[in-house]
Amino acid sequence: VENALVIAGSDKRGTIYGIYDLSKQIGVSPWYWWADVPVEHKDSLFVKAGKYVQGPPAVKYRGIFLNDEGFALTPWVKEKFGDYNSKFYTKVFELLLRLKANYLWPAMWNNAFNEDDPNNPRLADEYGIVMGNSHQEPMLRAQKEWDRRHKEHWNYYTDANTLQDFWREGIRRNKNYESIISIGLRGANDTPLVPNGTVAQCMAFLEEIVANQRKIIAEEINPDASKVPQLWCPYKEAQEYYEKGLRVPDDVTILWCDDNWGNIRRLPTEEERKRTGGAGIYYHFDFHGGPRSYEWLNTSPIAKIQEHMNLAYNYGATRL
Repeated sequence: VENALVIAGSDKRGTIYGIYDLSKQIGVSPWYWWADVPVEHKDSLFVKAGKYVQGPPAVKYRGIFLNDEGFALTPWVKEKFGDYNSKFYTKVFELLLRLKANYLWPAMWNNAFNEDDPNNPRLADEYGIVMGNSHQEPMLRAQKEWDRRHKEHWNYYTDANTLQDFWREGIRRNKNYESIISIGLRGANDTPLVPNGTVAQCMAFLEEIVANQRKIIAEEINPDASKVPQLWCPYKEAQEYYEKGLRVPDDVTILWCDDNWGNIRRLPTEEERKRTGGAGIYYHFDFHGGPRSYEWLNTSPIAKIQEHMNLAYNYGATRL
């Protein structure tokens, strides 16, 4: 071809970003569908000859968690799509890609991404969206997948074998898709792991659980579990365990949290910045729970978000 416009990426996402970047320059807002942003009319379109290169992103995995969705998103999704199915999620995937994101924790209040529509995980992988699950849903299993099978909440303390089998099925099911596996465990519905247990008991128990989860990952995906992306989120009481000496393997990304109100509680120290798994940030734009819910538009001011994301970047919490 004598004259051609070539869009090439270092991987499929790089190419997708190039396509959507061109689309944006043509005048299509990333929000053309979700916010009905009109497409600008242009009488002519042209590309200046030459080579234009965009480097790698500052943050490796960038995405959102659709949570506390029951009051606003769910009725709309049911009216427009029937449920949280692939018709809905492909609209989310496209928006993420147009905004140069690549990562998603799916809605989980009454939903199970992988089970509700078998096309959900397949299309996520086709679109190039890396999937995960929330900090309380380890090993690529949704809490609702458990609730639909069992009358009682999970309890590793009394029924470790059932939980391990449940986790193994999830890892086996999704092992051919691009995912980041949440490890560790909390009690169901954001409760501590060992009811009425001491911090020392919870810490020892959690270390045992992580070792067993890593064994499953090694047996089902890669004998070298360190080659499989994983994260651990020291949310609420779990951060206390870390501060009292609990550690996860060096290759696991530590996902530090805010205080539910947009103030990051902790950032990596100089020593922690040497960890191969790196660090990331789990950040609330709004919050449902005690002591009071914090749900509405723009509950966290943009300037505050910028300040805390800038702190995260400068302290090396750039993995996720």
